[in-house]
Amino acid sequence: MTAVTMEGCLDLNTAPAVQRNLMGRLAAEQPLRLDMSRVTWIDSAGLASLVHLLAEARRQGGDIIVEQASDAVRRMLRLAKLDCLFPEQATRAGD
Repeated sequence: MTAVTMEGCLDLNTAPAVQRNLMGRLAAEQPLRLDMSRVTWIDSAGLASLVHLLAEARRQGGDIIVEQASDAVRRMLRLAKLDCLFPEQATRAGD
């Protein structure tokens, strides 16, 4: 299992680089845990990157799990009706 802490904005300017970085962290049949508690803003480009990552993770037999989503992330996932695709966990396993 891989865990990544994200921070700042996930938007049109940052989403491509974040997506490339996270694609390299996907592992077959393993979940990728994203601690999004420090993400201050996410726009449609950031959401699209998450959906693309999720599709690739699932193609490999894995998943994307959002942990401790900030209010901004939670609100945008809910508005885009994507909250059902990204199960949120309040704490990391083992905490």
